[in-house]
Amino acid sequence: MLSKKLFLFGLVVFLMTTGASCLSFSSQSNGTVGMYKSVDKGEKWTAKFAYPTAQGVKSLSGLKVYLVKRDPSDTNTLYVGSRGQGLYYSYDNGDSWSFVSAMSGKFIYGIAIDPKDKCNIYVSDGSHIYKSDDCTRTWKLMFTEERPGQRIADLAIDYNDPKVIYGAQLNGDILRSTDSGSSWRVIKRFGFDVRNIESSPLISGKTRLYVASYDNGLYRSDDNGDNWITLKDGFKKFNESLNYYRIMLHPSKPNSLYWISKYGILLSDDSGSSWSEINLLTPPGSVDIYSFAVNPMDTKQIYYTGTVLNDKSQNVKSTFYKSEDGGTNWVTRKLPTNTVPVYMSVHPNNASTIFLGFSTLD
Repeated sequence: MLSKKLFLFGLVVFLMTTGASCLSFSSQSNGTVGMYKSVDKGEKWTAKFAYPTAQGVKSLSGLKVYLVKRDPSDTNTLYVGSRGQGLYYSYDNGDSWSFVSAMSGKFIYGIAIDPKDKCNIYVSDGSHIYKSDDCTRTWKLMFTEERPGQRIADLAIDYNDPKVIYGAQLNGDILRSTDSGSSWRVIKRFGFDVRNIESSPLISGKTRLYVASYDNGLYRSDDNGDNWITLKDGFKKFNESLNYYRIMLHPSKPNSLYWISKYGILLSDDSGSSWSEINLLTPPGSVDIYSFAVNPMDTKQIYYTGTVLNDKSQNVKSTFYKSEDGGTNWVTRKLPTNTVPVYMSVHPNNASTIFLGFSTLD
């Protein structure tokens, strides 16, 4: 009996230290969703599903990832928002995860983390904005969206003044709070579908914001959201580029950003006024690029995934692509699961470590 207890104790410790899976997948052999980690630039992937509970270590192998946010002040802290399964976080660089019970069953659309106080966290579940000021232990309701069919699609925080919080609503309303979420007002009504809002951490003084719209392009404000200019014209020569998937700010150049769309991956070095395409291995429009990442220490190292879906939005095939020279040459690698890769991130201080989140789109 004693040896059996020791075996079970050793198994729990083993699972906690290995992330509930020590398997390094080399082929597409399963339909598992969740978080995966590579420590060799995508050559091999390890599932990171460990979820310690009072009842023992459980697995997050069914977690449908929607977005991943890294704490700007602690690069080993990650937050994962899921598609209807709540909010999770890791303090050990993704090796194990904890569940935020207050967010149980919620679809997490937006996460914003205070760059000066890591315990201040804002989360949107679509209908509400919540705030925690004690590292997820307790939460306060800060805003409620009552209108049917509307939701708070994304959140951003002002890096110059973290008391200023921005919310992007699906109908195009942009919200701003100047008192850490206690009160809000609408600063812009775009009148069309808005999906993302980004605040540049590299601009000092006035805050630069970007708002991305599905089918209506990109908009920029250089004065905390008081005035906006359209950047839509810069996409005209790239077919289907308004059908976008993600916007990503350049990790080291304040006037540069990436636009990931059905056309492919575009780079702007003039704050979105004009664009050039990154030469990909896949032809423009041939795959869906849901995940893209750049090595912050060497931006010539770039990664993306190409996905082919069927008419039911189910994954047919996804492939991992990486380039060491800014897109001149590429290599391909198989992914660890045949679900959809939706979010990718390179560790800011360790270029060999990549995180990749998988989901289904149904």
